[in-house]
Amino acid sequence: MVRLELDQVVMRRMKEDDIEMVKALIKLTMPRSTGVLGSSRPCWDYVGSSYRGTQDETLQNPYCRISGKTPVIKKSRRKVGSKDKDKEMSTEKITTDREQAAGQVWVADSDGEILGCLFRESETGARIRRICRLVTGCWYRREGLGRLLVQSLEQRERETGAHRVYAHVPYPSKVGEAFFRKLGYQQVGDETNEEEDEEVKQETPERGFLGYPLTKVFYKDL
Repeated sequence: MVRLELDQVVMRRMKEDDIEMVKALIKLTMPRSTGVLGSSRPCWDYVGSSYRGTQDETLQNPYCRISGKTPVIKKSRRKVGSKDKDKEMSTEKITTDREQAAGQVWVADSDGEILGCLFRESETGARIRRICRLVTGCWYRREGLGRLLVQSLEQRERETGAHRVYAHVPYPSKVGEAFFRKLGYQQVGDETNEEEDEEVKQETPERGFLGYPLTKVFYKDL
């Protein structure tokens, strides 16, 4: 187990230079290689969801305030991809509509290495947010990295006016279910929860062949 210094983690929007590292991270940690599990999107638009600002868009890291240290953002270590492929990606036309529909990918960066990522689906309501595909590298599990990503994104969405976050978790994942319950999320359709409103009841899990559920849906009021 690698000891992770959480105050040195920078949580920022994914850029095109990060795409191959994020793809490699997902393939190594999740068996499903096509589609965005838990999202209404049929596939993950990596290029469309890439951030194009001149300065990094980041999430607040509460551990930095505690330690008093400032994490250093270094250029990601790119392991996969050719120059020809990079050139093709950089010249691809990205419209504002495509960016909005693609959603956002947030990555956890430490010393130029991407340790985890979180997908936030495009906004379908003024005060509703949906997240899925939370992935952390196998060496950095149980170190608080996933919690840091989720809670920091929750804080950002709360500041932008969101009042509820939905999280879609792979159906057989007991670890994912326990993780979100620890963060204060409730499962949609839980018989012990009598306070669900109509909005919650309309948030349904993704279903596969013969209608069997592929995800469990959790929600949290911010």
